[in-house]
Amino acid sequence: MCINNKLLLMRKRYLFSLILLVYTNHLYAKEPSELGFLYKQVIDAPKNKSYNDAISRVIEVKDKYKGDQQSQFAVNQPLATLYSYVGQYEKAISSPTDAPIISEDVIDNLSPISAVDKIQTMSKETQIVMINEAHHIALHRTLTVSLLQKLWSSGYRYLAIEALSKRDVDINIRGYAIERSGAYSNEPIYAEMIRTAKKLGYQIIAYDDSGSEREKKAAENIFNATFSINKNAKVIIHCGYSHILEKNIKDKRIWLANELANLTGVNPLTISQTNLMESKATEFENPIYNKILNKFNPKEPIVLTDDFGAVWSTMPGQHDVDVIWPRTTYTNTRPDWYIKNYELISFEGRWCRNKYPCIIEIRRENELNAVPFDRLRIEVEPNKKIALRLPSHKAVIFGFNENGEQAFKEKTNLSNVSGDLK
Repeated sequence: MCINNKLLLMRKRYLFSLILLVYTNHLYAKEPSELGFLYKQVIDAPKNKSYNDAISRVIEVKDKYKGDQQSQFAVNQPLATLYSYVGQYEKAISSPTDAPIISEDVIDNLSPISAVDKIQTMSKETQIVMINEAHHIALHRTLTVSLLQKLWSSGYRYLAIEALSKRDVDINIRGYAIERSGAYSNEPIYAEMIRTAKKLGYQIIAYDDSGSEREKKAAENIFNATFSINKNAKVIIHCGYSHILEKNIKDKRIWLANELANLTGVNPLTISQTNLMESKATEFENPIYNKILNKFNPKEPIVLTDDFGAVWSTMPGQHDVDVIWPRTTYTNTRPDWYIKNYELISFEGRWCRNKYPCIIEIRRENELNAVPFDRLRIEVEPNKKIALRLPSHKAVIFGFNENGEQAFKEKTNLSNVSGDLK
């Protein structure tokens, strides 16, 4: 197989089947190609703090195919996910997006409304709410975080999450994610979603499976953990990309939403965040995204409705509603959506022993095994202030050198944080 075909295959499998590698590490040995190699970087980096090395290795593969747009797009997917793991969100959104082209006049008679409020209202008409994400865009996870309390009030008690490992049998007892909890859960916002859900009382479900019947088995796993126990159960499902498709017009593949509807008889509310996304390079965006921002100037995630209150979808009949986010703004190099409402601490070079690149992690002192509260890769000595988030109680700052070795450790708390970032 030529490398172009391998990389195209890699892209498809990355979007739809990365979880396969979470549970079947032996696949690495069977596939010593760019495909398996790139996947391995994404999976292994959290295990041994080898983020710097993993990013460098993926960039090396990317550089091999300069001028080959399709291969570049394929390599960008795992690279962007690695950037999201280490808090480099601006780099994570620098890749092209892949979404349907929509006629710009379709929004002329539509109006914006708060996505959170509208989803809460619509959730009362079903027992299953499915929210998708692009796996390299941590922002998408904040929508689910913001909905957890509201949907709890509407009777939702289960949160089923893609890419959680069934091997972490104690996650519902422990109440937070650790490194071996899964793949994407090593990103701080993903971990925050799990922690917030557990504080509210949700039961976390690790439903994902592998193989040719992945969607069917996933639906059965969710059903067995919820509706088979309580026919009136209400379930939130946070998943990636096409798993929310209720109907697939491109091919005959049946996705998770369709499988669940067939199995339960419940028509799920399916919410997409992946068709209208921002990119650092606007030429990579869907043209309708910029028109929506210019017309409505949203300050929060929105959905669009007609005069009768019906929601707009970029793929009617396939998913119910699209969520549109405003462009990201930054303060002290970090996304405002990421640091708002948190106490902040300013990065100090000594945390890296003044050697770069390095990784900084902020962890809760009483839960050092948890996924970090914040993680940031700093490539070179900064020439301006850099903000990191602090939890609401005692924390420990860790610094890891270029090789992933611990080079710094220091306790801190809100009482000894300088006020220059507050």
